[in-house]
Order: sequence, then structure tokens, then C-alpha cells
Amino acid sequence: VSQEKFIGRWVRPDGGYVIHVREVRPDGSVDAAYFNPKEIHVSEAKVSVWKGFNQLFIKLEGTGYPGSTYTLYYYAEKDQLAGFYYQAAVKETFEVLFRRK
Repeated sequence: VSQEKFIGRWVRPDGGYVIHVREVRPDGSVDAAYFNPKEIHVSEAKVSVWKGFNQLFIKLEGTGYPGSTYTLYYYAEKDQLAGFYYQAAVKETFEVLFRRK
């Protein structure tokens, strides 16, 4: 699967959160934005391959989100991102799903 598959707008159905991946660069770095519903600063975003899965990692640094992360895997058969959201403020990890908008 090409890492270009990550490009687009992704919506989390359980809350309307949006990840907008604008570009995936050859070095794996990603130009991405996160909205809830206003934009939250993305301090780091990258794609990689982990155990054969295409992975998108996003780290947030906005107010109320410092150090919170998404670790998401691309599932081609459903054209979805699924994985984990770590909410740093409460030190909890949640399973999450994003669908292409």
C-alpha cells in the first residue's frame, strides 16, 4: 500500500474529530492538521511501516492536548484508519476509528 493512501480528510465517527493529511513526504514526515472542532496544533506527524502495517503517528501540543497522540493503521479493505488515541491529560489510551470523508 502506498503511503499516499493516508492523504485526505479522516473523520472519527464518535465525536466528529478530523485529521486532514495534506502531504506525505519521501522521508515519511507528514503535513497534517487536527480539528476538534477548531484546529489543535500538530507538533509531529509521520508515516512508517510497523510489523507490515502502514502506520500514521500524530502528536498534538494544543491547549488541553499536550503530549496526546494518535497511532493509527491503514486498513485497505475498508479504507479506514484504526488504532489508538493516548489522552495524555488523563493518561488513558482509547481504541479509535477514522473513516475517509
